[in-house]
Amino acid sequence: MSKPLAVAAMLAVLTPLNVNAFGFGILETFTVPIVPLDKTTFEAIEADGAGGTQMWCAAGIFATRVLGMTNGEIYIKQARGPSVAVQGRKGVLFTTLEVPNASKSYSQGVQTTGKSFSAGHAHSLCFGSDLRAVRIRLPNGQIVHR
Repeated sequence: MSKPLAVAAMLAVLTPLNVNAFGFGILETFTVPIVPLDKTTFEAIEADGAGGTQMWCAAGIFATRVLGMTNGEIYIKQARGPSVAVQGRKGVLFTTLEVPNASKSYSQGVQTTGKSFSAGHAHSLCFGSDLRAVRIRLPNGQIVHR
């Protein structure tokens, strides 16, 4: 094996291990199913290892791109738990109507009922610098990108 080829092979093997050391994230795609329950309430179903940030991002995509919200709040109506729409899955119920004990949130967790973000803030969580792509899938199979 020639020396340049050996160096290239070694770099190809080691680069994925060190990519975060240089400040680059790993490209991941999260496709979060969204199930509308009525005109103001929808459920984000956990998928692809999505965490709180991705769930809020998905809620922001749905609120801005599907519901057409340009301002207003998104609230957690029911914190992360058993899905109401898909048996055997976990989900978070979001709503555009204020819920009891609502509070402005500064963390992206989805474990507390009543947390809220503006629709714009939730949608802005999709634009991180870590190269993670979030998109939503509607019940009709349509994929909606941020």
